[in-house]
Amino acid sequence: MRASATQAALNYLGRRLDELADAFPTNAAAVDVVALTDDINVLVHHLEYATERAQERFAVPETVYLPERVGLARPAEAAAGIAGALNMLTEALTYAATGFHREALPNLAASPLRNDPEVMRSIAADKYAEAAARLRETATLLRPAPVPAAPSTPPSAALRTQPPAHAGSQPWQRAQR
Repeated sequence: MRASATQAALNYLGRRLDELADAFPTNAAAVDVVALTDDINVLVHHLEYATERAQERFAVPETVYLPERVGLARPAEAAAGIAGALNMLTEALTYAATGFHREALPNLAASPLRNDPEVMRSIAADKYAEAAARLRETATLLRPAPVPAAPSTPPSAALRTQPPAHAGSQPWQRAQR
């Protein structure tokens, strides 16, 4: 696999997505519109990074063979996961910005949400949680599959526990006698 889609690049992207998800606010009081817009920008950067990893190889498909094509599918899947998380954050921004707007309008028409930006921040925090879950899932997809555990018994011991091939007569051999 070429440098554009190495496991190291995928691991790096996975770590960055985990770090970003860990930094997301976990409650309504921690939601900040400025930080939210910054998180969106960082996520856009990671989306660009994921697509750039594969772009040069997609440009010349006749030189990309099956093993590398399998590897290139992972940054493409990561781009889809990042885009989904980005969608959640833009929804969070909509709610947070609406609350930000309502703080400045004390005479807003009668509404159960009137002058209650806390409700909007709470919805934004829920969207953050959804985005964090999506990013963690995407980061997990980028990591290599775990290597299967070795058998608990060494191969030579497993061979000794099987009966020898010539032990006793087999049922089909008895019928021929």
